[in-house]
Amino acid sequence: MRCLLLLVLVSSNVFAADEVYVGWVSDSGCARARASAGKYTATNPDCARRCVKDGKSIVLISPETKSVFAIENPTILKSDVGNKVRVYARSTGAHQLHIEKVEFLEESHPECERPALKN
Repeated sequence: MRCLLLLVLVSSNVFAADEVYVGWVSDSGCARARASAGKYTATNPDCARRCVKDGKSIVLISPETKSVFAIENPTILKSDVGNKVRVYARSTGAHQLHIEKVEFLEESHPECERPALKN
């Protein structure tokens, strides 16, 4: 009985260490370029999907923490590239997460940031 109680207490502490992040799933190239300009917003989903397909790594852009997180287990986010998600994760290093659970929040519809053409 004591072993079971100890296991429950240890398990609850492990899950309590998980943190919740809300952000946009993107590719490392676009996300880091935008972050260096101080923009922690959604990237173009089609471009992000193409870049991931071409070998860029999947990242999470967090507007709340103004961070771009590398993902230790990126396959968990592969179907959400371009979308806004809530993730339950644990930190595995500086700006690096291991994601335990993903909740879809919304599709990305970023507006083009290119200036309007002059007529």
